[in-house]
Amino acid sequence: MKKLKLTQYITMLAAFLLLAACSSDNASSDSASKPVADFSFTNDGSTFTFTNLSTNGTKYRWDFGDLYYTSGEKDPVYTYKIGGEIRVSLTVTNEAGEESFITKVITAPRIIIIDIKIDGKFKDWDDVAVTDQNTSGNGSIQKIKIWAGGPNVNVYLEGNKKMLMELVDMFINTDGNTQTGFLHGSWPGGSGAEFLFEGPLVTNGWGAFYNHTDPNGGWGWSAIAGSGANLTASSVVSLSDTTNAIEFSIPKSQLGTLGSSIGIAITEMTSGWAAVANFPEGPKFSTLEL
Repeated sequence: MKKLKLTQYITMLAAFLLLAACSSDNASSDSASKPVADFSFTNDGSTFTFTNLSTNGTKYRWDFGDLYYTSGEKDPVYTYKIGGEIRVSLTVTNEAGEESFITKVITAPRIIIIDIKIDGKFKDWDDVAVTDQNTSGNGSIQKIKIWAGGPNVNVYLEGNKKMLMELVDMFINTDGNTQTGFLHGSWPGGSGAEFLFEGPLVTNGWGAFYNHTDPNGGWGWSAIAGSGANLTASSVVSLSDTTNAIEFSIPKSQLGTLGSSIGIAITEMTSGWAAVANFPEGPKFSTLEL
């Protein structure tokens, strides 16, 4: 009788151990098949490439965190229209419908939108880099900013109280080549102006644009009829007791086909044609790469 009970006990114990082992194997198998969400990312400016590092997933849902788009791609590429810190989320689903979720914070570059309006209010120039400036402090014009991101070439000038823009000769290099066009002696290291604007640099002035016509680089110009109206300028605005500023724009269509850059140099004069100053002071025009 005792032998029978012991045999039964051993049999039951073996069955229990076998069941426990099977249960452990199933649990291990179930755990191994659960999805685990993870990703990495790289960026080129505002464009981010997301690399999916998840395991056991069959479906993916990305939330790019900007309230614009989601994606079901495995490894999406996305360009942001906003900047700053952004929370990006990835949800991974396996065949059984189980989900795993992860969120990471990315930092997108600040989006700068520049919209220049010629109105004598210069706040819209804050995000435009200084193209050139007068380091000696002499002369009338001290600083220039050039912005050519739209249909116009826009220019901001800042100077001292001598900067009145009563009359200017403004030389413009439009083809990016400093050896073609007018070769000005005040900027021997790089001039090559294809266009000249002459007149007062104020709205509704009598100024006009001229095409350069001398193949040898000398003083030879042909007036472009009615072209003066294509320059739109603000008045000269007093920013402080020591500083004046003015802004103006020229349609790109007025300047023909632009090359790889645009260069500008200005000789300022009084209304009586007396010289005030040249800007820039260096041997080359103030140049913006396009």
